Amino acid sequence: MCRDVIFMAWLKQQFSELTLIDATHRDVDVLLLLSNSAYYVAYYDDEVDKVNQYQRLSLEDLEKIEIGPEPTLFGKPKFSCMRLHYRYKAASGYFHTLRAVMRNPEEDGKDTLQCIAEMLQITKQAMGLDVPIIEKKLESCQEGYQRREDTKSNC
Repeated sequence: MCRDVIFMAWLKQQFSELTLIDATHRDVDVLLLLSNSAYYVAYYDDEVDKVNQYQRLSLEDLEKIEIGPEPTLFGKPKFSCMRLHYRYKAASGYFHTLRAVMRNPEEDGKDTLQCIAEMLQITKQAMGLDVPIIEKKLESCQEGYQRREDTKSNC
């Protein structure tokens, strides 16, 4: 039985100035929910107005959080991204990359992503564990990260 108490959510409708999307699938909205022991990454379908898939990920398995400009091949990145690295079945190398799409084109969303990362960190610290938040240029998905078969592709 799941006994998670959801106490923080970043929903598309909650912030009029922000939408989280899957950075590798630009048309997929993401809802991020934080509980006392896990976080949920849910994929939201605007056309049918419902969540069509989600993952529950234990905070214990959250290994690190990276924040930085989205990976691009050409030109200057326009958006900031947050990459949540986690273990799956005791194996490292899995992650979700989320991008903040701001309504104000002069903002890149980095401050909002930093606040979300800090809430994840504080919640994990309340469990007696820590997770580093690292600011850096994010590498592209094709650089050696694994892919889970039971969820939408991260890369």
